[in-house]
Amino acid sequence: MRLPALKTSTTLLAITLATAGCVKMDGKVNGGGTMNSMGGAGKAVMTFNAERCDEQPVKGQVNFQDKTAIDWENDGGVSFRANVVEAGLCGEDIEFSGDAALACDQRCGPGEFEVAFEYDSTNPQLPGEGTGVACLVDWGEGVNASYRINGMASISVDTGPFSSYANRGALSGNVQTQECPSTKNDKNDEENG
Repeated sequence: MRLPALKTSTTLLAITLATAGCVKMDGKVNGGGTMNSMGGAGKAVMTFNAERCDEQPVKGQVNFQDKTAIDWENDGGVSFRANVVEAGLCGEDIEFSGDAALACDQRCGPGEFEVAFEYDSTNPQLPGEGTGVACLVDWGEGVNASYRINGMASISVDTGPFSSYANRGALSGNVQTQECPSTKNDKNDEENG
């Protein structure tokens, strides 16, 4: 049986990704869709948009709902609206500046768009506020999508009424990452200049 070898390989990969240095780069992400519930019979639903461009303030929102999530299903599930407080496309740390705001959370690896948020519960049975992180991956669209999956999402809630909620999986909708407008203009200037 090769299960122990698979577990060892998976563990080593997780350790490598968790200790790899990543730095946030400018960019935009938006999308939404459904993914499997965290252990429940239903689906989790999310929409999101986040932007970090040209030294402007980070902006965006996350809406999330998982009514059948284990540990919360008897209280109406996990449900919140959030404002984005940090965001960026995680890239390899070539020359880290030391600015903590540019460091990616260890839950998001290279190629994932990190979205840190502060939320307000929309579940009247579990009121309150808290923080969390989403990691989003754009795998393309249609026939160009890897494994015919348009995107992947990971969401972890750190504090508040949904503290310790975590879910990761393929998103049935779409994840789109984009460059900032000035980055596109810089590339056009280089090509024409």
